[in-house]
Amino acid sequence: MYHYVRDGARVHARTTAELEAQLDHVVSHYTVVGLDAVRSRTWPEDACLLTFDDGLVEHLEVVAPALARRGLTGVFCAPGAAVLERRVLDVQKSQFVLAASDDHERLARRVFELVPEEDETALRERWTLPHRYDPPQTVLVKRLLQDGLPQHERTRVLDTLFAELVSDDERAFAGALYLDLDGLRELMRMGMEVAGHGWEHRRLGLLDEAGQRSEIDGSLRLLEAALAQPLRDWAMCFAYGSRDETSLRLLREAGCAIGLTTEPRVATQEDPLLELPRLDTNDLPIEVVERA
Repeated sequence: MYHYVRDGARVHARTTAELEAQLDHVVSHYTVVGLDAVRSRTWPEDACLLTFDDGLVEHLEVVAPALARRGLTGVFCAPGAAVLERRVLDVQKSQFVLAASDDHERLARRVFELVPEEDETALRERWTLPHRYDPPQTVLVKRLLQDGLPQHERTRVLDTLFAELVSDDERAFAGALYLDLDGLRELMRMGMEVAGHGWEHRRLGLLDEAGQRSEIDGSLRLLEAALAQPLRDWAMCFAYGSRDETSLRLLREAGCAIGLTTEPRVATQEDPLLELPRLDTNDLPIEVVERA
């Protein structure tokens, strides 16, 4: 599971050299497969499915060429609103807001200044959660800005912080951050595959049925626009890995065959195809070998 692949980034990212080193490691140790092998459960013991989330421009400019040079394919999971409406989604807004601040405790205090009516103590206790990679202050701000505040307040706070710390031209920022529909189609022309990633990259497990249906329908809209044909047996990448029984039922009804979570382990033949685990790029070696 990859996200950003860029040099000099303040957001958490693999560098291009690290990507190249990891792909060399994958080629040496695994057999890279595509979605057909997953659908049919015919993957070999050493199978590896490479996935790239969020529909970022470097997936076309950097990642796909690196895959193509090695004869590999990848699955690119793009959120619909980012591609079709050129909006910076809350997940990326929060990431870039966090990247723009060197003091996340101070940033948390700024969040609470913007919502004085909220109970700071209760919110700190609820959303200061353990995380595999991030310190507690970072997790607190991230979760407040992603889904910890009431929707109307969260949107206002996030938009305010994004304009203060990152950019006041959201459309231009989105244009430089995300692939557009032509970019997604170019990936497919290069032999890559695409999967849904929701409409606004929202946690399905926190939404009611109508909200979940909207996220799933948004994925269908994007994939049908990219493929220019109706879908069958398509793949869904769960934002943050979040889903529940309602999510799985709605996906089955929509003809989805594969679901990709964020549970960090190797998939087995016994795993339900709608709830496949994925290792993070941080779980692979990143030693960079100097190239001649």
